[in-house]
Amino acid sequence: MSLPYGLLGLLTYKDSTGYDLTKMFNDSLDNFWHAQGSQIYRELYRMEKLGWVSSRSIVQDGRPNKRLYKITKAGRKELAKWLGQGKVEPENPHLGLLMRIFFGADAPETTLALLKECRAQCKNALDENCAGIRENIEMYSSVIKNGNDKKKYWLMTLDLGRAYTLAMLEWAENCIALLEKGEET
Repeated sequence: MSLPYGLLGLLTYKDSTGYDLTKMFNDSLDNFWHAQGSQIYRELYRMEKLGWVSSRSIVQDGRPNKRLYKITKAGRKELAKWLGQGKVEPENPHLGLLMRIFFGADAPETTLALLKECRAQCKNALDENCAGIRENIEMYSSVIKNGNDKKKYWLMTLDLGRAYTLAMLEWAENCIALLEKGEET
């Protein structure tokens, strides 16, 4: 379960509200780890109970009050512990797409349409998302303490996401060509 550690990592950059954390998460980590705002708020509540973060209320005129979260000493210790754990091994992605392709012989036209949609999404991700994420990295590196030092690490995750998307695109195009020609692999 990496979401709380992603939030702890973001809180090392600056104290933030749940709204700010959701935006930062979506602007940076979303290219490899998706989380909804409701999940983020739930984790912040749990992390505060664990003593990993503290919060204080900020009163706003004419708007609802908001909570500002700060990583605690215990939270920094937990993040450091987590960073040193785990094995480096590719995970089985359990992609529903692959399950549908595996049984696609029973619906070849549907499978071809699915592959074309996969290709279109990959192209869109490469054209729009990667550029947008790179812009976000540039922006955050200029406003976060030691952002330029952190930037190269953020770019490494973007590079893997781009390489993965390129591989998916090539795979989808090869599958489409295979089905349109009616050949076997």
